[in-house]
Amino acid sequence: MLRETLEMLHYDQFWITYVGTRYRHPVLHDDWDMTVEISIPDEFGSRRNIHVRDAPTRRNSHEAAISDAARQALTTLCHAHREDMAITSRRYYPCRSVERLDAWIANPEAEQNPRLESTIEYLSTLNTDYNAALDELDMVRYENRKLRAWVAHGVEPAEEELVEDPADAPRRKKARYNDPEARTYIRHHED
Repeated sequence: MLRETLEMLHYDQFWITYVGTRYRHPVLHDDWDMTVEISIPDEFGSRRNIHVRDAPTRRNSHEAAISDAARQALTTLCHAHREDMAITSRRYYPCRSVERLDAWIANPEAEQNPRLESTIEYLSTLNTDYNAALDELDMVRYENRKLRAWVAHGVEPAEEELVEDPADAPRRKKARYNDPEARTYIRHHED
């Protein structure tokens, strides 16, 4: 969907590059951390990044990490180009500002289609729950790492080294159920 949305936004030429880091562990499955970079040609014949997003959490497969990074990029692109998106079939994609945690979906009331309204309501709930599930996955992965280190060596694992984040916005904050700042809502007015 990311590629089709960029084409719909009339980017003449663009490149989508996924930059992944694979983490190996002697006992656990490999993990992937993923960043998506979207670039366009510049006036010097080179490429210029216009959008960079991280996947919200490490995943056990390369494909899942790519999907998560692409979803983050699509959500923030939809927000950045919301006026252009408003007149397309993609107007009901979730949107999120890079500065905020919550996301929104356009209100389908003008369509006067009860199926669409209930589908959008369901989508907003699913998007909220998906973000919260990814955060729970992070917590479980951390606890699993601690327990395996304790069982194997009788000590807690060393903290991971902080690496500079290449994305042009901070990583999405941790979502929590029932947190109004972490949910996807149906937008009833222009923000």
